[in-house]
Amino acid sequence: MDMVTVEQLYLIVGVAAWLWVSFLLFIGTFVMYIAIMKMREVQDNIFQLHWPVRWTCFLVLFVGLIFDTLLNWVVCSISYLELPKEYLTTARVVRHKYTPSGRFLFWHFEWLKQWRFIQSIYWCKNWLTPFDESHCLK
Repeated sequence: MDMVTVEQLYLIVGVAAWLWVSFLLFIGTFVMYIAIMKMREVQDNIFQLHWPVRWTCFLVLFVGLIFDTLLNWVVCSISYLELPKEYLTTARVVRHKYTPSGRFLFWHFEWLKQWRFIQSIYWCKNWLTPFDESHCLK
């Protein structure tokens, strides 16, 4: 049996670490998304809340935006095979849902356009819309 080289071991550990961080980032972003969607229900009365509750809501919103941006740049860039044109994941999902693009660097691929479109439909239908009906609308 062949020995694993140090470079192969670094690659395995790096991929495993990226998968673990991606998983935690996805779960954290999803929890923040649910919390923020619930806060939208009371947004008209946000300044009537007691100040510690109000500032905790603002903190959750701020952390959620950071998580969403990181998810978009780190995880979705690999999933969609492109660098993002927008900061938030939902903006990318909606863009590919309504105007799918097959551009990758200098080339255009029809299968990539379909891949991004199918992914966007999946994310909207199963993860975003159940918690906010209007979240994936243009």
